[in-house]
Amino acid sequence: MDKDYKFKVNLGGMIDILSNHLYSSSDVFVRELLQNGTDAISARLNADEGFTQADAKVEIEVEPGKRIVFRDNGTGLDEGEIHEFLSVIGQSSKYDIENGQENGDYIGRFGIGLLSCFMVTDHICVRTCSYKNPSVTLEWKGMADGTYTITQCEQSVAVGTEIIIENNKTDKTEGIDDYYNSDNISNLVYYYGLFLKYPVYILSEGEKTRLNLKFDFDAHKDKELCMTMGKTFLGENFLDCFTLRSPSGLFSGIAYVLPYPVSASAHNMHRIYLKNMLLTESGERLLPDWAFFIRCIINTDKLSPTSSREDLYENDSLELARKELGEIIADYFEDLDLNNKELLYKIVSIHNLSVKSVIASGDDLDELLLPYIIFHTSMGDMTGKDILDFGSTAFYTIDENQFRQLAPLYIQRNELLINAGYVYESAIIAKLADVSRKTDIVRLTDADIDFMLDDSELDGDPCADKLIRLASKILRKYDCKASLKEFRPFEIPTLYTINEKAYQARQIRRSKQNANNVFMGMLDSFENNIGSGAVACLYFNTNNILIRKLIDCDDEEKLSCYIEVLYVQALLSGHFPLLNNEMKVLNENLYKLMMF
Repeated sequence: MDKDYKFKVNLGGMIDILSNHLYSSSDVFVRELLQNGTDAISARLNADEGFTQADAKVEIEVEPGKRIVFRDNGTGLDEGEIHEFLSVIGQSSKYDIENGQENGDYIGRFGIGLLSCFMVTDHICVRTCSYKNPSVTLEWKGMADGTYTITQCEQSVAVGTEIIIENNKTDKTEGIDDYYNSDNISNLVYYYGLFLKYPVYILSEGEKTRLNLKFDFDAHKDKELCMTMGKTFLGENFLDCFTLRSPSGLFSGIAYVLPYPVSASAHNMHRIYLKNMLLTESGERLLPDWAFFIRCIINTDKLSPTSSREDLYENDSLELARKELGEIIADYFEDLDLNNKELLYKIVSIHNLSVKSVIASGDDLDELLLPYIIFHTSMGDMTGKDILDFGSTAFYTIDENQFRQLAPLYIQRNELLINAGYVYESAIIAKLADVSRKTDIVRLTDADIDFMLDDSELDGDPCADKLIRLASKILRKYDCKASLKEFRPFEIPTLYTINEKAYQARQIRRSKQNANNVFMGMLDSFENNIGSGAVACLYFNTNNILIRKLIDCDDEEKLSCYIEVLYVQALLSGHFPLLNNEMKVLNENLYKLMMF
């Protein structure tokens, strides 16, 4: 019976693919052997009526620096199955040994999984006894040169399989010796197989220690334990957690709410398990894009892994799971809205940008989350509910600079101006306007700005008219007109306003100052396409003492300096970036005023 055989692939090439292209680390050989052992136990539970889950176990024995033995009491293999599953690379142990049917209890591919051991050894020994013929024990020895042997052992062993790998790799890379250490193996079992449903023990120096535990993914039953698990495995003191349970049975787990804001591009760590074996610490494929403030511990029995079993395979099932996760998170928000509004407000306050992206993306959470969104307004920070209950006209601007400039005026008039200039907010404020019943939410226009500025009592005054004529002449080169108004607060001497077309033209001119010849023609074209309707205006506040002094001033040269200085000051107050000539004009006129 003792005979040499050859693997049915180029084993050297396959090992190179495994180590350099398929697997991200040699660590995965521990995961693969755990998978093989638990697959074999699942197969025996399905096929052997005399074998129960209470009997199931995986044992790992480490002889420091020399060898590692993985032992399970699963189905074992007979000679035909050895050829089929160990020597034909890629044959799947997902297929039931009895009838070749797929079984959802099995995790991996026996052939490829076993080959992962060649990343840390040149010699694999498998001793196995099939439950169908418990009187026969077979030994399979696989070599890195592509040969293997099958021998019948004289001494029988218990039904199951043990895989022995020795520390004998010829082209040993740095770190391989570290694997032949009980503490390191224990840590890898803990990392990959903590939640495996069969007991995993390590035997070292006469002691037997269980390495995995049974964890019920249910935050409703024991939230404190789930929060502790989140801290242990995801490294955060989370704000809250809740249960994830797929309606279609695709997954179960726990979701955690981060206690601090994160960006949408942040790489958040999750722990995604396939049949209780760690698959990946990345959840990008599973979680909805907008859920970047959530971290998860998830187990799935039905989603498909990639060939390396280090991520989930994109298919219809994954798309359904992603949709269900989004719905579960939405249900969580709805439950908080009913039972814990304070916590929901806190979550939205911390993750304001994230929640805004949820609403803007149209995930049917508008009605629920809109009241909790926080907006910056002329009356301070207000929630969507505060705005909905305001009960009068509320204006909003999508220009952040315009908001900063006009907010003091609205404060004095006790009127509401909303800053909708941040990301997502223009879409969200439009949705808020659609559902509002008490408050009329409208976008600010040039006519609204002009209306809130009162006509000056000095209209028609010769000195005041003289100032405005001179200002209009001077400001023409800045594409800006001048107007006389009264407004509060009195401390503001001038107010600069600009409509969208004029703002675009200003931005183009600023770009042209720094552009090379290649882009100059393109910018000229953009400027020409803006067309008519570009309006900018500098309002002079006749309630302000400085403007009153200028009206009484007869020195036209001084007035010209003051007008240009006030123009630039108004730009700075509105947080408009200055053009090169405007900064120059400010410095020149301040110098002239010093010389008078």
